[in-house]
Amino acid sequence: MRPESEENMVEHQLLLDIFDLPVTFHRCLVPICGSVTAALLLSYAIGTTQEAEAGHFADLQRDFVDGWFTLSQDQWTRETGLSRWEQETARRLLRQAGLLSERREGMPARVWFKVDKAAIAQALQQQAQRNAAQARAARPP
Repeated sequence: MRPESEENMVEHQLLLDIFDLPVTFHRCLVPICGSVTAALLLSYAIGTTQEAEAGHFADLQRDFVDGWFTLSQDQWTRETGLSRWEQETARRLLRQAGLLSERREGMPARVWFKVDKAAIAQALQQQAQRNAAQARAARPP
C-alpha cells in the first residue's frame, strides 16, 4: 500500500470540512408543517429546546428563558442551510399552524421562538388518525 500524498491528505481534509455535521429533520413533521423547509426549521427548534432544557445552552452561548429561545437569521442559516426567504416562509407556516410562537423584544429587537409541544403532539395524533383511516380505506374488502 502506498503512503498518501500530501495532496490527497488536503483533499480528505477539505471533504471533512465540507461534510460537516448533517442537517436532519423529523419526516413525520412534513404533513403537519406544510413543507419540508418548515419541518426542518421546526425539527431544529425542537432540538434547540431539548438542548436548552437539558442545560446545554450555556455551552452554546445562546439565550433560553421559560421555553423561549433566540436565534438570529444568520444562526438559522448556519445551522439549517435555509435562506432568509425559506426561513420566513417556514416561520409563517409554523405560526399559522400554531406550532411555533414568536415575539420581538429588546433594542435592537431580537426574535424569540417557542415550540408549542402540545400543539405538535395534537397535530401528530390527528395525522396518525388520518393515516390509519387511509390505510383502512385502502385495504381490499
